[in-house]
Amino acid sequence: MIVDSAILVDTDSDITIKGQEFRGTKELWELLTRKNVIRKLINTNELKKCKKILVLTNAHFANYQPGGDIQVTRGPKFHENISHFFHRLSSEVSNPHYDVGW
Repeated sequence: MIVDSAILVDTDSDITIKGQEFRGTKELWELLTRKNVIRKLINTNELKKCKKILVLTNAHFANYQPGGDIQVTRGPKFHENISHFFHRLSSEVSNPHYDVGW
């Protein structure tokens, strides 16, 4: 599960969330499951898939509520990947009071 959304993973490691299918590449699984992502493995297409999954599940919002504040962490996964998905984060990233878990 991601937040309240069931995830189906088939025998090819492809992912289905809320009727949306995503090819389960090594790079996408890297983004979804690792705390420290090996950035050189990740391409733009995989970043777009990850962003779409976050948007589908509201996983990037505090309390997972649509339209709420973006969950911001100090971790490398957030700063090197997720923070680039959502433009309104630029001024919030350096604010320590946004330090919530991913």
